[in-house]
Amino acid sequence: MRESQVSLLGTLLGAGFWGLSGTAAQALFQTYQVPVGALVTTRTLASGFILFVIVRPGLPERPFGSLLSLSILGFAGSQLAYLGAIQFSNAATATLLQFLFLPMVAVYEAVKVILHWSFRWTTSLSLAMVGTLLLVGGVPGWNFQILVTPVGVLLGLLAAVSGAYYTVASRSLVRVHGSWWVTTWGFVIGGIVTLPFGAASLQTYQMPSTSYGLGGLVALVVFVIVFGTILAYGLYLAGLRRLSATEISLASSSEPIVAAVAAFLFLGVVLTSTQYLGGALIIAAVILLASRRFHEAPISS
Repeated sequence: MRESQVSLLGTLLGAGFWGLSGTAAQALFQTYQVPVGALVTTRTLASGFILFVIVRPGLPERPFGSLLSLSILGFAGSQLAYLGAIQFSNAATATLLQFLFLPMVAVYEAVKVILHWSFRWTTSLSLAMVGTLLLVGGVPGWNFQILVTPVGVLLGLLAAVSGAYYTVASRSLVRVHGSWWVTTWGFVIGGIVTLPFGAASLQTYQMPSTSYGLGGLVALVVFVIVFGTILAYGLYLAGLRRLSATEISLASSSEPIVAAVAAFLFLGVVLTSTQYLGGALIIAAVILLASRRFHEAPISS
């Protein structure tokens, strides 16, 4: 198996871990009432510490601006927005909204004349927009109704913006320093930034009485740290070094599928047929956008 095929498989697994992590996070919010800030700080700092011990990355070189902005807006910002969207909606809706980062990346690439405007590209964006409309609002019949909270929709869209920035801004750093160096420092810096918010939210937290007890809480948090943070981010960034943007995008389409299936199997989250149609249109837009038939020039670092 060639290195590109291994990287593609790794990216596919990383995206799937993101989807499963969203379901685990929703269980933490619903069952254990864990604050968003506390979970973000815990997963980010713990992941950064574990990777720092294993990877032992070299110190960042000046200037630090690109790494700082990526850590704060990308690593920490995307998690805060995504987990907040889960808390105010559900894992499937938050994941599908976050997945709109692909059209945003396409717009950036088109402006930079990396992705050439075409009918296929226009169709992809149209499918994504219509799919979002059907996903976040709409019931059978002509009466339009928002099915998720406005805060959940806003945070989901913010997660998409953060994801787009994270994907674009990390490429040059990954190609220079490697994926695990970027992942380690991103978590360390992002965790330090979110520490005051996480500590403040934990001061008033009391674990509710549940049949799963403390063991269930610890198991979910460990899963989110190991699979939904370290492996998900690390495998995704590793793919950016060897694969084209279209291959990365296509592999990432596993995330909303896994999140929706996991939410249905483990949390009993049931979407309406209209919302399923919206999710299907978004996934179709992603696959169409990631098609190799796009005439895409290599992305410079």
